[in-house]
Amino acid sequence: MKKLYFLLQLSIFLVIASCSSGLKTGEGPPAVTGGITKDTSLGETNHHLPNEAYHNSLSTTIEYANRFTLSFYPSFKKITINEPWPGSTDTLSYIISSDTTLIQQYKNDETITLIRQPVQRIVCFSTTHLAFLELLETEDHLIGFPTTDYIYSHKIRARVREGRIKNLGPANDINFESLLSLDPDLVFAFNMGNEHALVRKMQRSGIPVVMNADYLENHPLGRAEWIKCMAAFFDKDIEADSIFRQIEQSYLDTKRKMSETHTRPSVFTGIVYGDTWFMPGGRNYGSVFFKDAGGDYLWAGNNSESILQLGFESVYEKAGKADYWIGTATYNSLREIEQADIRYRDFRAFQTGEIYNYSAKVGQNGGNAYFEMGYARPDIILKDLAKILHPAEMKDHPFYFYQKLY
Repeated sequence: MKKLYFLLQLSIFLVIASCSSGLKTGEGPPAVTGGITKDTSLGETNHHLPNEAYHNSLSTTIEYANRFTLSFYPSFKKITINEPWPGSTDTLSYIISSDTTLIQQYKNDETITLIRQPVQRIVCFSTTHLAFLELLETEDHLIGFPTTDYIYSHKIRARVREGRIKNLGPANDINFESLLSLDPDLVFAFNMGNEHALVRKMQRSGIPVVMNADYLENHPLGRAEWIKCMAAFFDKDIEADSIFRQIEQSYLDTKRKMSETHTRPSVFTGIVYGDTWFMPGGRNYGSVFFKDAGGDYLWAGNNSESILQLGFESVYEKAGKADYWIGTATYNSLREIEQADIRYRDFRAFQTGEIYNYSAKVGQNGGNAYFEMGYARPDIILKDLAKILHPAEMKDHPFYFYQKLY
């Protein structure tokens, strides 16, 4: 079960990959105050929300994410999600409002999903959603989750132990009756391309489903920017903007610092599953990290945004003499790597001991902080990678997600 969980999380993460401001998931710099910009292109209506001062025809600026847009009108917000799962050409639209007149107006429109505010009770289907909830201080709204053993967050695990969050069973076989009994205001789901039946079943049962496509973004800050999407359902828009600006600044500061280094060590990632070595393409999320951390990712010249499927020999031919091997999946020691495939010993990185994995923080039941928090805190991932590749430049940063293997 744990291996299956890990492979699912890895596929999501690589698919086609504490302060008053709310930055409580991991360490970070002081908060910065963000803002929401005026959008005069939006139409006016006669309805008004209590927080009209910043909702009145406003639109957040989405700078890095390509999969969603967020607009504000006087009595509602509208979220549009583009290509919400791999291979999809669909566009999903959500209207968020407490205005009963507006809700009646759109209730029979099958092209729009209505989300009634206030949103109080939610279910999430991915651990990556949980970090956003914590950053926004909205984790108390979570009432259900599949396979709660794999939650890393200490705060959310405490709520599981207290019986406030129901275990809905494995993600690929949700206990639907338990889900219905929770009567959630909405479910945050994701779709790897084969979960249509479950989504349709929830919708037919009257459960609003919001599809989250953060895992399809190809820039680390694009994935982090999805905090703005989740925040919209809880009227935490200003907080989300401020939190994101802090994360963005932290990320860009490290990127800038690494751009000034004089060396770019060569790096590769991954392991063999069966006969296939899965390697991020040159325009994939993982490749961006290595570049911004001051590394020479050996597949950076590839134009794919997806995951490459390579043979062992082709990887060894290109990466056999690479300086660093970063990311070894479930292997957390040199001995485990060697026992899995003796050919791994031939890599220079193995011989020099420059192998690192994202396993520094793993819960007793298998929850991994990297998979849970990584989308929300790319600035910490980047600092870890920069410390691996340029340790002299990052002496003051303690590893958070990564550790060296021995």
